[in-house]
Amino acid sequence: MTPTASEGRTRKVFYLCPDYPEPSWGIGMLYTHVAILRRHGVDAWVLHHCYPFQPAWLAGGAPVTWLDQRGVEPGSADLMVVPEVLAASEHARAFPGRRVVFVQGPFTIVPGLEGARDYRALGYETAMAVLPSVREVVERHFGVPATVVPPCVAPHFFAQQDTLDSVPRSRRILLTPPKVDSPDNEVRRVLLERRVAEAPVWSVMELRGLSHDEVARLMKQSAFLLNTNVGEAFNTTVPEAMAAGCIVLCYEAYGGRDFLRDGENAHVFPNHYVFPLLERLFALMDGFEERQDEMARMRRSAYATASSFTEERTERALLEFMASLPR
Repeated sequence: MTPTASEGRTRKVFYLCPDYPEPSWGIGMLYTHVAILRRHGVDAWVLHHCYPFQPAWLAGGAPVTWLDQRGVEPGSADLMVVPEVLAASEHARAFPGRRVVFVQGPFTIVPGLEGARDYRALGYETAMAVLPSVREVVERHFGVPATVVPPCVAPHFFAQQDTLDSVPRSRRILLTPPKVDSPDNEVRRVLLERRVAEAPVWSVMELRGLSHDEVARLMKQSAFLLNTNVGEAFNTTVPEAMAAGCIVLCYEAYGGRDFLRDGENAHVFPNHYVFPLLERLFALMDGFEERQDEMARMRRSAYATASSFTEERTERALLEFMASLPR
């Protein structure tokens, strides 16, 4: 089905989405927003670039249309939600209706501007931001007011709360694939390989080439998640692991300050503190049996944190934001 637009009819909402095949909950959130809006009677669509692209790792739930198909003719009454990575793209610039930028990461703002001074220079009037820290960055430095529309953790990541401490955990360390080149990555690889060779009861697995469901299953079975991304905000695998009862060791990145508490719901370190992070991991591995009570307390605290990022909370904030926009 291909939507068309004309003047004098109900506003359509298009979420412009990169044709990016790898698992990314940033893309997942675009789909989630569209699904929420559709449930409330809004004629909303995910807008990909090239037919018939759809992310294979993500289950359905939101209708898709494509820019290179005839019939996508938005009008001036319509709304386009544009992720920060595409803020200056030709398709965003050419859209005839109102545009809103949706900022999920502070470090991808500048590349997405493609040399423009700020969002106002590109014709945006307002923004959505996933976390308070991201909203502050947008408002202080990039020219438009922003409203927090928080992300959510997909429901299938949540373990059964009453079994958080009773389900046996494999002595497995899950690794998030690095998103940027950093000397941390090589340090992480070398020291982990050395330690696991010395203690072969432990294993390491990188979360690459897996479906969302497969990642959730592994997190519910594994002892630790190690995430050394530095340029993230919500840093989605972190709250996903927290929901699954998998103890997290990570950097603050940037948005982590809004919901992570070192020693309470995760083991959190400043960006690039790779040696202290690995030393903490090795101590947890060495004391795995003796520290079960401590880890159980952290699992419960982490689960409570992840449980605050519900789709209901996203839904409420999104609908309030949409209602606030001029028609």
